[in-house]
Amino acid sequence: QIAPSSTAFLQYTSGSTADPKGVMITHANLLQNLRAMQTVFRTTPDDRGVCWLPPYHDMGLIGGILQPIYAGASTVLMSPVTVMQRPLLWLWAISRTRATASGGPNVAYDLCCRKITPEAMADLDLSSWELAFSGAEPIHADTIRRFTDTFEPCGFRPEAFFPCYGLAEATLLV
Repeated sequence: QIAPSSTAFLQYTSGSTADPKGVMITHANLLQNLRAMQTVFRTTPDDRGVCWLPPYHDMGLIGGILQPIYAGASTVLMSPVTVMQRPLLWLWAISRTRATASGGPNVAYDLCCRKITPEAMADLDLSSWELAFSGAEPIHADTIRRFTDTFEPCGFRPEAFFPCYGLAEATLLV
């Protein structure tokens, strides 16, 4: 029998607060964090996500896959390698699916600014993007500014940015 105190999975820390180690995530921990994320992100069944983050990372597994399932929302899953090689495909997926939520680390937003040409942006419509979370590494204000300035003509709104902080020790969202 599965109890709230039963281990759901073992999650490894990155070592940002101490030496890397395995953390036992219980079903209660996971459900509490999913509830907290739904409250903070205001996720509803009407939301649509695009997740390209690897499922072996807590932001990908919990934030990109389990959170939408918990909230009853839909999500398009993409390969992390594809997005790192061609970041336009991430924004194209958001545009085409009318996604309301997607995100990643600072480096992904920076990559979009450096690699996507003005010509390639012509067909992008990012006006549906309501939650552009950024976390998993230091978040740079300059990257947020450059991304906003670059993609505002495509309908991206600066208020969509949602810098966040997480720890494996806390399941994800802190």
